[in-house]
Amino acid sequence: MSSESVSYRTIGIIGLGNVGMAMARGWLGAPYLELELTVCDVDVARVAAAVEAGGSRVKVAASPSEAAQLSDAVIVAVKPKDLEGVLGGLAGVVGSGDIVISTAAGVELEELRSVLGPSPSLYRIMPNLAVAVGQGAIALAPAAGSRPEEAQGVVQLLGLLGLVETLPEAQFNTATALGGSGPGFLALILEALEDGAVRMGMDRAIARRIARQMALGTAHILLPERGSSAELKDRVATPGGTTIAGLAVLEDRAVRGAVLRAVEAAAERGKRL
Repeated sequence: MSSESVSYRTIGIIGLGNVGMAMARGWLGAPYLELELTVCDVDVARVAAAVEAGGSRVKVAASPSEAAQLSDAVIVAVKPKDLEGVLGGLAGVVGSGDIVISTAAGVELEELRSVLGPSPSLYRIMPNLAVAVGQGAIALAPAAGSRPEEAQGVVQLLGLLGLVETLPEAQFNTATALGGSGPGFLALILEALEDGAVRMGMDRAIARRIARQMALGTAHILLPERGSSAELKDRVATPGGTTIAGLAVLEDRAVRGAVLRAVEAAAERGKRL
């Protein structure tokens, strides 16, 4: 993506936990050299890590309000329990033309609006940790009344971090379960594949490399295809072969249903947060 396609060139990140730091690393690694970050976190070690990663492209703000004042768009990436205090510090600073993007799970745009008032443009996102390497999956919900050209600018900015899907807020808990919790589910499956190879005598380091490369390659095969993932499964599962033998065991153990229920459980948990 060229520099001309990105509208916002100074990004504030308030909160450098797992999500905030992953977004910072993704933007710093993106092919857009003029993009600068202004970061703010109470943990000095996290701030130091961001500065080390970005050098002169990272500036440090003493407070959330200063981060907002120095930025074209500000990401609020703190935990829900800390959100009210941060928003309170921004309420008297952000106004018309300012952009606030929240990553807080379970906190809807209406709640953000009640604290920040009617002026700033509000967006809610749910990224996963793969944004750190520019391969994230990001759900985006603009607040009512967002200008199309402004929303497009936000999409382009987030697009430097991976896939961006604009969704209604009602689907955010599901997006969180699939895109946010999904890497944890997939990691569990990869660990099990690795353990299976070790059980059959393979060196663990080799099994780990093969399993991870297999997952990466499978994703690259499926990404451009519009059809069901089952089509790839059918191509791999030749009659009487090794794959169909393994698939029979997975079906016997109801693995498909277990994964489905895991997504449901994560989405339901998101509703209760």
